[in-house]
Amino acid sequence: MVISFRFEKMQVLKLCLSVIFVVGFVPHVFAQSDLLSLELDLEGMPKLIHEVEPRYPARAAARGIEGWVQVKFTIMADGTVDPFSIEITDADPWGMFNSAAIRAIEKFRYEPRVVDGVAVEMSNFQHVVRFEL
Repeated sequence: MVISFRFEKMQVLKLCLSVIFVVGFVPHVFAQSDLLSLELDLEGMPKLIHEVEPRYPARAAARGIEGWVQVKFTIMADGTVDPFSIEITDADPWGMFNSAAIRAIEKFRYEPRVVDGVAVEMSNFQHVVRFEL
C-alpha cells in the first residue's frame, strides 16, 4: 500500500521537525513546482491483530479524568511485544494512565513486519492508548 500526500514547502519543514520516522519507514520526497509530494511505503509494516482494552484506573474514573499515553516498544519477530522495551514517551495527564497503558500494551499481538519474506523484529514502534469515559 502506498499513501501519497501533497504539502507546501513550509508544511514540509514543519513536518520534518515534528515527525519521527520508524526504523525501515523510508519516505521519498519529490519536488513539484512549489508543492512537494511525500510517498510512504507501508508494505510489510506490523499490523495490530489483538488489542487489549486497558483497565481504566478507578481514581481517574471517579474524578472524570480522560487522557492518553504514547508508548514506544519493540515488536518481536513472533508478533509479541517485548515487555522490557516498553517506554512511555508522552502522556496527558502524565502518570495517571501510564501503568494501565503498559499492562495493556504487554498483551498486544501484531502480524510482524516482513522483510524479504521473513518476519523481523521492529524497534521504536509507537502506539497511543486513549482513555475515554
